[in-house]
Amino acid sequence: MITTPPDFEQMYADDPDPWRVATSWYEQRKLGIVLAALRRPAYRWAWDAGCGTGELAVRLAPRCDAVLATDLSARAVELTRRRADEEGMRNISVQVNALPLRPSGLSEAAVQPDLIILSEFLYYLDADQRAQTWRLIEASTAPEADVVAVHWRPKPEDAWLSGEAVQRELNDYLTDAGWCRVVTHTDVEFVVATWSRDVPLTIGR
Repeated sequence: MITTPPDFEQMYADDPDPWRVATSWYEQRKLGIVLAALRRPAYRWAWDAGCGTGELAVRLAPRCDAVLATDLSARAVELTRRRADEEGMRNISVQVNALPLRPSGLSEAAVQPDLIILSEFLYYLDADQRAQTWRLIEASTAPEADVVAVHWRPKPEDAWLSGEAVQRELNDYLTDAGWCRVVTHTDVEFVVATWSRDVPLTIGR
Protein backbone atom coordinates (compact mmCIF):
# COMPACT_ATOMS: atom_id res chain seq x y z
CA MET A 1 0.00 0.00 0.00
CA ILE A 2 1.27 3.45 -0.96
CA THR A 3 1.77 5.94 1.88
CA THR A 4 3.44 8.87 0.11
CA PRO A 5 3.18 10.28 -3.44
CA PRO A 6 6.22 10.55 -5.71
CA ASP A 7 8.58 13.45 -5.02
CA PHE A 8 7.93 15.35 -8.25
CA GLU A 9 10.04 18.32 -7.15
CA GLN A 10 13.08 16.07 -6.79
CA MET A 11 12.31 14.32 -10.08
CA TYR A 12 12.38 17.65 -11.94
CA ALA A 13 15.53 18.67 -10.05
CA ASP A 14 17.25 15.50 -11.24
CA ASP A 15 15.96 15.73 -14.82
CA PRO A 16 14.10 18.69 -16.41
CA ASP A 17 12.15 16.27 -18.62
CA PRO A 18 11.83 13.05 -16.61
CA TRP A 19 9.17 11.54 -18.90
CA ARG A 20 10.80 12.69 -22.17
CA VAL A 21 7.66 14.61 -23.10
CA ALA A 22 9.54 16.74 -25.64
CA THR A 23 11.25 13.83 -27.38
CA SER A 24 9.54 10.44 -26.98
CA TRP A 25 7.20 9.15 -29.69
CA TYR A 26 4.77 7.92 -27.03
CA GLU A 27 4.38 11.45 -25.70
CA GLN A 28 4.19 13.12 -29.11
CA ARG A 29 1.56 10.65 -30.35
CA LYS A 30 -0.41 11.01 -27.11
CA LEU A 31 -0.40 14.82 -27.36
CA GLY A 32 -1.67 14.62 -30.93
CA ILE A 33 -4.56 12.38 -29.91
CA VAL A 34 -5.44 14.60 -26.95
CA LEU A 35 -5.65 17.62 -29.24
CA ALA A 36 -7.75 15.63 -31.71
CA ALA A 37 -10.13 14.77 -28.85
CA LEU A 38 -11.02 18.46 -28.38
CA ARG A 39 -14.43 18.72 -30.00
CA ARG A 40 -14.38 22.50 -30.47
CA PRO A 41 -12.02 24.47 -32.70
CA ALA A 42 -11.54 27.11 -30.01
CA TYR A 43 -12.05 27.62 -26.27
CA ARG A 44 -12.34 30.72 -24.16
CA TRP A 45 -10.42 29.66 -21.04
CA ALA A 46 -8.59 26.36 -20.59
CA TRP A 47 -7.02 24.88 -17.48
CA ASP A 48 -4.14 22.41 -17.92
CA ALA A 49 -4.22 21.04 -14.38
CA GLY A 50 -0.97 19.04 -14.43
CA CYS A 51 1.14 20.95 -16.90
CA GLY A 52 4.53 19.30 -16.30
CA THR A 53 7.01 20.86 -18.73
CA GLY A 54 4.34 22.79 -20.65
CA GLU A 55 4.35 20.86 -23.93
CA LEU A 56 0.57 20.46 -23.96
CA ALA A 57 -0.06 24.01 -22.76
CA VAL A 58 1.83 25.55 -25.69
CA ARG A 59 -0.15 23.36 -28.11
CA LEU A 60 -3.44 24.40 -26.50
CA ALA A 61 -2.64 28.10 -26.57
CA PRO A 62 -3.37 28.74 -30.29
CA ARG A 63 -6.88 27.36 -29.79
CA CYS A 64 -7.67 29.26 -26.57
CA ASP A 65 -8.12 32.87 -25.55
CA ALA A 66 -6.32 32.04 -22.30
CA VAL A 67 -4.63 29.00 -20.75
CA LEU A 68 -3.94 28.48 -17.07
CA ALA A 69 -1.18 25.90 -16.58
CA THR A 70 -0.70 24.54 -13.06
CA ASP A 71 1.42 21.90 -11.41
CA LEU A 72 2.27 20.94 -7.85
CA SER A 73 5.97 21.20 -8.70
CA ALA A 74 7.45 24.70 -8.65
CA ARG A 75 10.23 23.46 -10.93
CA ALA A 76 7.70 22.19 -13.47
CA VAL A 77 5.86 25.51 -13.35
CA GLU A 78 9.09 27.36 -14.07
CA LEU A 79 9.82 25.02 -17.00
CA THR A 80 6.33 25.72 -18.38
CA ARG A 81 6.84 29.45 -17.99
CA ARG A 82 10.11 29.26 -19.93
CA ARG A 83 8.51 27.07 -22.62
CA ALA A 84 5.66 29.55 -23.07
CA ASP A 85 8.11 32.45 -23.29
CA GLU A 86 10.19 30.60 -25.89
CA GLU A 87 7.10 30.10 -28.05
CA GLY A 88 5.84 33.65 -27.50
CA MET A 89 2.60 32.36 -25.98
CA ARG A 90 1.49 35.38 -23.99
CA ASN A 91 -1.95 33.94 -23.31
CA ILE A 92 -0.50 31.26 -20.98
CA SER A 93 -0.38 31.98 -17.25
CA VAL A 94 1.23 29.55 -14.83
CA GLN A 95 1.04 28.94 -11.11
CA VAL A 96 1.86 26.29 -8.52
CA ASN A 97 -1.24 24.36 -7.52
CA ALA A 98 -1.83 20.86 -6.17
CA LEU A 99 -5.25 19.31 -6.69
CA PRO A 100 -7.71 19.23 -5.06
CA LEU A 101 -6.80 22.81 -4.11
CA ARG A 102 -8.50 25.48 -6.20
CA PRO A 103 -6.17 27.69 -8.26
CA SER A 104 -6.44 31.39 -7.52
CA GLY A 105 -9.16 33.04 -9.57
CA LEU A 106 -10.94 29.81 -10.48
CA SER A 107 -13.93 30.62 -8.30
CA GLU A 108 -14.71 33.80 -10.22
CA ALA A 109 -17.57 33.25 -12.65
CA ALA A 110 -15.85 35.40 -15.27
CA VAL A 111 -12.95 32.95 -15.52
CA GLN A 112 -14.67 29.60 -15.19
CA PRO A 113 -12.83 27.26 -17.57
CA ASP A 114 -14.70 25.85 -20.54
CA LEU A 115 -11.92 23.26 -20.96
CA ILE A 116 -10.02 21.25 -18.36
CA ILE A 117 -7.18 18.90 -19.26
CA LEU A 118 -6.26 16.18 -16.74
CA SER A 119 -3.13 14.47 -18.02
CA GLU A 120 -1.40 11.51 -16.38
CA PHE A 121 -1.58 12.50 -12.73
CA LEU A 122 -4.98 11.56 -11.28
CA TYR A 123 -3.75 8.09 -10.32
CA TYR A 124 -1.26 9.74 -7.95
CA LEU A 125 -4.13 11.21 -5.88
CA ASP A 126 -5.58 9.11 -3.07
CA ALA A 127 -9.30 8.31 -2.91
CA ASP A 128 -10.21 11.38 -0.85
CA GLN A 129 -8.17 13.72 -3.05
CA ARG A 130 -9.80 12.27 -6.16
CA ALA A 131 -13.30 12.71 -4.73
CA GLN A 132 -12.53 16.34 -3.85
CA THR A 133 -11.11 16.88 -7.35
CA TRP A 134 -14.27 15.54 -9.00
CA ARG A 135 -16.34 17.97 -6.91
CA LEU A 136 -14.00 20.86 -7.77
CA ILE A 137 -14.41 20.14 -11.49
CA GLU A 138 -18.18 20.02 -11.18
CA ALA A 139 -18.36 23.23 -9.12
CA SER A 140 -15.83 25.33 -11.02
CA THR A 141 -16.46 24.78 -14.73
CA ALA A 142 -18.54 26.82 -17.15
CA PRO A 143 -21.97 25.48 -18.15
CA GLU A 144 -20.66 24.55 -21.61
CA ALA A 145 -17.41 23.02 -20.35
CA ASP A 146 -15.49 20.05 -21.73
CA VAL A 147 -13.16 17.84 -19.67
CA VAL A 148 -10.41 15.78 -21.29
CA ALA A 149 -8.52 13.14 -19.31
CA VAL A 150 -5.60 11.04 -20.53
CA HIS A 151 -3.61 8.46 -18.59
CA TRP A 152 -1.10 5.70 -19.16
CA ARG A 153 -3.30 2.62 -19.22
CA PRO A 154 -1.45 0.36 -16.72
CA LYS A 155 -0.81 1.15 -13.05
CA PRO A 156 2.41 3.05 -12.36
CA GLU A 157 4.31 1.39 -9.54
CA ASP A 158 4.05 4.50 -7.36
CA ALA A 159 0.35 5.25 -8.07
CA TRP A 160 -2.89 4.32 -6.34
CA LEU A 161 -4.75 3.12 -9.43
CA SER A 162 -4.20 2.14 -13.04
CA GLY A 163 -4.93 4.71 -15.72
CA GLU A 164 -7.86 2.64 -16.88
CA ALA A 165 -9.34 2.52 -13.37
CA VAL A 166 -8.95 6.25 -12.68
CA GLN A 167 -10.54 7.12 -16.04
CA ARG A 168 -13.46 4.83 -15.19
CA GLU A 169 -13.87 6.47 -11.76
CA LEU A 170 -13.93 9.95 -13.30
CA ASN A 171 -16.39 8.78 -15.94
CA ASP A 172 -18.76 7.39 -13.31
CA TYR A 173 -18.74 10.67 -11.38
CA LEU A 174 -19.22 12.93 -14.39
CA THR A 175 -21.94 10.86 -16.05
CA ASP A 176 -23.82 10.61 -12.74
CA ALA A 177 -23.58 14.43 -12.58
CA GLY A 178 -25.13 14.77 -16.04
CA TRP A 179 -22.06 15.06 -18.26
CA CYS A 180 -21.90 13.06 -21.49
CA ARG A 181 -18.81 11.23 -22.71
CA VAL A 182 -18.34 12.33 -26.30
CA VAL A 183 -14.91 10.89 -27.16
CA THR A 184 -13.32 7.59 -26.12
CA HIS A 185 -9.89 6.46 -27.31
CA THR A 186 -8.61 3.17 -25.94
CA ASP A 187 -5.02 2.54 -26.88
CA VAL A 188 -2.71 -0.31 -25.95
CA GLU A 189 -0.63 2.30 -24.08
CA PHE A 190 -3.02 4.98 -22.87
CA VAL A 191 -6.67 5.94 -22.56
CA VAL A 192 -8.26 9.27 -23.53
CA ALA A 193 -11.80 10.49 -22.95
CA THR A 194 -13.71 13.74 -23.39
CA TRP A 195 -16.85 14.65 -21.45
CA SER A 196 -19.14 17.61 -22.12
CA ARG A 197 -21.98 19.33 -20.33
CA ASP A 198 -23.85 20.76 -23.31
CA VAL A 199 -24.01 18.00 -25.93
CA PRO A 200 -27.81 18.23 -26.33
CA LEU A 201 -27.40 21.83 -27.47
CA THR A 202 -24.47 21.36 -29.82
CA ILE A 203 -24.49 17.82 -31.18
CA GLY A 204 -24.48 17.68 -34.96
CA ARG A 205 -23.69 21.36 -35.43
